[in-house]
Amino acid sequence: MPRIPATRIRRAASGLVAAAALAAASTTFANAPGFDNRMASMVQHVSADPNYRRIPLATMEDKQWFSQLVESLYGNKITKEQFVAEGVKKYPGYDASFSTVADLMTQK
Repeated sequence: MPRIPATRIRRAASGLVAAAALAAASTTFANAPGFDNRMASMVQHVSADPNYRRIPLATMEDKQWFSQLVESLYGNKITKEQFVAEGVKKYPGYDASFSTVADLMTQK
């Protein structure tokens, strides 16, 4: 059986924990048609993408902030550009991560 480096295991575990927290944080749109499926698809995509840089949502406040931002994007209250700009304002250097989430959450 091949040995898996500890750093790879920690990175995978960290990504899965973040993805689960991200999914759990978004509950307001639980009854909105398609939101759960879109969110699950997005979480699955970013969890499986080794190039995706996880947004460090460390506190419950961070997760709630992100959840509200995603919900605003999904509900067409803000544009993808506004979503990315707000995200980068709080997490500089995560442009690509917010852009990926925006693209996945707004796919038709």
